[in-house]
Amino acid sequence: MKANWFLVLLIITLKVKNVEAPQYCNVWVVWNIGQGQWVTHILPDSCIHYDMGGEFNSFRTLKKSLLSHCARKTNRLNLSHWDYDHFFNVPAASKIFPQFCWENTPTFDFQKKKAQDILKLQIPLCKKLQNDFKTFTPEGAKNTNESSAIFFDDRVLMTGDSPIKIEKLWVNRIENLSTTRVYILGHHGSRTSSGEGLLAHLPELKMAVSSARYSKYGHPHLETLARIAMHQVPVLKTEDWGNIWFVN
Repeated sequence: MKANWFLVLLIITLKVKNVEAPQYCNVWVVWNIGQGQWVTHILPDSCIHYDMGGEFNSFRTLKKSLLSHCARKTNRLNLSHWDYDHFFNVPAASKIFPQFCWENTPTFDFQKKKAQDILKLQIPLCKKLQNDFKTFTPEGAKNTNESSAIFFDDRVLMTGDSPIKIEKLWVNRIENLSTTRVYILGHHGSRTSSGEGLLAHLPELKMAVSSARYSKYGHPHLETLARIAMHQVPVLKTEDWGNIWFVN
């Protein structure tokens, strides 16, 4: 049954790439930005961005699609944490989106220089909306990865670089987490994230996505792929597929 669902997903994914009227869309895209993460939920009147990272020159390959799908909408930015590969493209995006605002700003380690450079852009706060997505920020983090905010939107789970020991703290605190259908692999598929304790809480999981470049850090690690394979869940890699579009 999972295999049939996945085949349908791939067919839909190919069709979504050719949509000519994005204003009517409710689709997701995991952007291929090399080692890093940038996920966008495209809605009729807004684009919700979860992280906005990537490598040098990665923005150039996305600009046309971003303008086509998001330029005339409100662009709401949610950063999981202050790691460069999760916010590198924020300055470039702020220049092309007339309506650009912060929905979630990391509070841990915001004094580091690279974070200060982003805050100096003076991106305004978003107006509060009754969004369906849920967020959870761990307390008592000892490093930037541990501070990663967890985002759960439309049955898509995004955990930043949250490590396994922190997964154990939030896995029971996110409402309806068991309904997750798509999981953006924590820490790009590192062995230090996506623990069995988390995967066991995702009985409806249909697809996992690794946003990384293998030659950089070996992501996704074989240990992570083995854990996910035990749950008979396919893993797609942006390095292999490019931008991964899907409906959920």
